[in-house]
Amino acid sequence: MDLIHQFYIAKVIVTLAFILFLFLSIISSKLYISSSRKFFIFLRQSIDCISDRTLQTWIHVYSNIWLVTAMKDCSINSNHWELYEKKYVEKLIVEKSKLETLVSIIADGVVLLDEDLKVLFFNQSASKIFKSLATCKTGTDFMGLVPNEVRSQLEPMLNQILINRGYCDFKNSNLQLKVDSVKTLHIVITAVLDHDSQKLTGIGLIIQDITNQIGLNEAKAQFISNVSHELRTPLFNIRSFLETLSDYRDSLTEKQKVEFLEIASQETQRLTCLVNDVLDLSRLESDFSGILELIELHEVVPQVVQTYQLRANTKKVQLSFLICPSVVSINAYPNLITQVLSNLIGNSLKFTRTDGRILLKVYTISSNLSSQSRTRSKVRIEIIDEGTGIDEYDFYRIFDRFVRLENNVHTLEGTGLGLSIVKNIVEKHNSYVQMYSELDLGSSFWFDLPLLEKKN
Repeated sequence: MDLIHQFYIAKVIVTLAFILFLFLSIISSKLYISSSRKFFIFLRQSIDCISDRTLQTWIHVYSNIWLVTAMKDCSINSNHWELYEKKYVEKLIVEKSKLETLVSIIADGVVLLDEDLKVLFFNQSASKIFKSLATCKTGTDFMGLVPNEVRSQLEPMLNQILINRGYCDFKNSNLQLKVDSVKTLHIVITAVLDHDSQKLTGIGLIIQDITNQIGLNEAKAQFISNVSHELRTPLFNIRSFLETLSDYRDSLTEKQKVEFLEIASQETQRLTCLVNDVLDLSRLESDFSGILELIELHEVVPQVVQTYQLRANTKKVQLSFLICPSVVSINAYPNLITQVLSNLIGNSLKFTRTDGRILLKVYTISSNLSSQSRTRSKVRIEIIDEGTGIDEYDFYRIFDRFVRLENNVHTLEGTGLGLSIVKNIVEKHNSYVQMYSELDLGSSFWFDLPLLEKKN
């Protein structure tokens, strides 16, 4: 019976040892390998001692030794895990901070929602697009923060993503919304899925305000239409009159031939002006480089006015200029200043009715310097006309490219580049154009340039 009893004791010991080894293999690292070896040595020796009836004493002594060693190894391993966990958490915090900083400075709005469409994160650009986001807190319902126009179009798509748990045809979708007929938004919807389980964990929204882009595209389309019309008309006229001269040269009188040639010449000049406007604007908006030169306005202004005097007389418009005697030389780009005066006078002539008046004034003004008590003289160039005037609504867009007020007043057509060119040139001289206008009374455009001091 003692032999059978000892056999069962050994069997129980082996079973318990195997279970304990499996447990240690699961929860321990490589640091337990040495202790596991010690344990199996102990197990083999304990089985050998069964026959010597010294098992109980041996277990008592050596099990204590093994347990102490195992506890020391566990303590060391625990310290290693705590150190590793601390470093890992610090690294995650740093990476999270980098990601949030990157997202916060991008121009597009970014909003992250959870599965209940609650706000988890948004950047500054998103709060500028949707003002209500600026004061909201994490966990706020996103649908309650956006305008009704956005909610009606956005909510069905978000709900479908939630219903399908992210598995839908438009989990990366583009949505173009119009808000209050003023803003146009481009929204990209992305389902955020878990990397391993592919389960829906949230929804990301990237919001772009493309209002300016839409306006620019419309302006470009309008410009292309205007230029096409401007090119087609003179080309058709030139071709028609030249073909008439060629086909009927024997039957036409000399007077008719001269008249047809003059019309063709005028249409050619019209084409030249159109092409020059486009090229001038392109050159000014690129990296312009020029040399400032000494300009005498007493010489430049009369020449420009004389150029348009014939056209003004034909239209029965009184064109005159007035230069203050105190005006002296200025530093400027000669060709560009001449172009500014030409564009402004030409624009006034186009909108001034018969028997109207246009006056070009050049006079000095004084401006206080903020850093010093003395004053500095400037020369102001101002063009006043008795034209149709400009509506207050158009004040803020009159200098934009391709804007043509001729459509509103039904006068001569143009490219809509004249005042935009003026604005660019004046800015090249570190100044800016100002204006005042009243409908049916007239308009006034002016800009200031530094006046060179006279030397004794």
